[in-house]
Amino acid sequence: MQKKHWTQKTAKLVFALLFAMILTVCIPTETLAADVTLTVSNCVITGQNVNVAVTGAVPQAPDGMYYLFELKPYEEGIGARQNYCATAPAAGTATFSVPLDFNTANSKLYSRFVVAVSENGVFVPVSNESYITNPEAVATKATGYPMRSKKGLTADWQYSADLSALGAGYASYELDVSRFFTGGGTNYTYNGKTYSFNSGVVSEYDIVCKKFANEGCNVIMVIKNSFNAATADLIPPMARVPGKNCYALNVAEQAGAEKVAALMSFLANRYSGSNGTIHTWIIGNEVNNNSPWHYAGDVGEQEFSAYYAKEFRLCYNAIKSQNAGARVFINIDQRWMHTDSNALAYPGRNVLDHFAQEINAAGNIDWGLSIHPHPVPLFNCRFWTLPPGYSGMKNLVVHSDDTRMVNPTNLDVVTNHMAQPFLLSPSGAVRHILISEMGFTSANPSLPTDQNIQAAAMQYAYKLAASNPFIEGIVIHRQIDHASEVANDGMAVGIRDAGGAPKVSFNMFKYMDTADPTYANFALPYIGVSSWADVGLN
Repeated sequence: MQKKHWTQKTAKLVFALLFAMILTVCIPTETLAADVTLTVSNCVITGQNVNVAVTGAVPQAPDGMYYLFELKPYEEGIGARQNYCATAPAAGTATFSVPLDFNTANSKLYSRFVVAVSENGVFVPVSNESYITNPEAVATKATGYPMRSKKGLTADWQYSADLSALGAGYASYELDVSRFFTGGGTNYTYNGKTYSFNSGVVSEYDIVCKKFANEGCNVIMVIKNSFNAATADLIPPMARVPGKNCYALNVAEQAGAEKVAALMSFLANRYSGSNGTIHTWIIGNEVNNNSPWHYAGDVGEQEFSAYYAKEFRLCYNAIKSQNAGARVFINIDQRWMHTDSNALAYPGRNVLDHFAQEINAAGNIDWGLSIHPHPVPLFNCRFWTLPPGYSGMKNLVVHSDDTRMVNPTNLDVVTNHMAQPFLLSPSGAVRHILISEMGFTSANPSLPTDQNIQAAAMQYAYKLAASNPFIEGIVIHRQIDHASEVANDGMAVGIRDAGGAPKVSFNMFKYMDTADPTYANFALPYIGVSSWADVGLN
């Protein structure tokens, strides 16, 4: 019995060894990934070159060398590539230098860089990936940033003469990138290719930008992208379905990414001087609301945020490489931590944080934040009180980082959040923060309001926002009533009515940043207090 038992045990052992040998022969082994132990500490343009510096614990490098790879925005990783662009001896610190090749077919302005080691002929990443963090180094323009007043308007070019008369510091407008590719006539050669943009659309923006700039305003341009079958390559492939309000920009494919970069470069170059200057660029509208306001496909908030970070980075580099003085902003709506049945509308705070983490991991840049702290609900002109059905909702509008919504009364939530270390600018300061849209209706079928209440609400909201030292601009939405907003949302938010007649809020806007006694205390009886000190304001 003992002999038989030993034989069976031995047979099982031999069989197991043979089976393992067969697996080893038949199944190709994968190269074990080296540890990612290096950090790109610097990735900057210096003169005509890109200099990349890495530090950290030396990973296993069989041949004693580091290899630097360039990745385009639409490339996911090194893969099986062998075409590294620079080498350096493996050490705790290493530096690489490669030509930038600015505005040529080999331009690296939009690229990110990663360090690898060679293992059995396969290149394995051992560092994070980093983009260039100072695209402004190659800019030939550096326009100033006019600051006449914190107040501004979602502007209408037909009433541009209002802007200087009202003392507006900001004029906000929208630009649909798809329109520029619906025709030709205005040629622009960029990175070795010539693009032809719709001359009629270019002329339209020449007029608009010049009008606003001539009125002394800091011009804000909100970049949007509409669905058009003829320009579908501007939309990410996973999002090419009609029916959304706006779409993300395509940085997932080479042709789309190159077209977006060329257009943004063209716009930043053209509107930095004689054709008027766009000082402030907002990439997308209420991007945390993936569907329907910045559709990038049916993805979760983290995947969406990572994609948006790539999209933003490409636009940022295109703009800053033309005008070093321009500022570029992300935009979120009032849903701070609010969720509802729309699974593709994410809490703004989450998207903001994910976006910042993606940017930090790949090279911090000087992005800014713009927000839309409208009343809750939108048509509640008396925003300082919540209407029936809303007042009992837990954490709806509170002075806490877990507030569901942000309106003019709890703006401190946003600015306090932005003071966290991981959200600070490269200089260590709180980032530029704008209110790029905040509207108050003068008429609504659900909640009683009128022109006087609208004017009072606008003044009170402006005082609340202007008292926050971190909010640099406050754009009142809008200069004239918009038919679709009135019809669909019950939002007559203009300081002019649809026919162009000024409302009570017209003069309130003009004087609300002054001490004019006719307007200074106008809002107090509507709020229900006797002085601004009663609500903590001067």
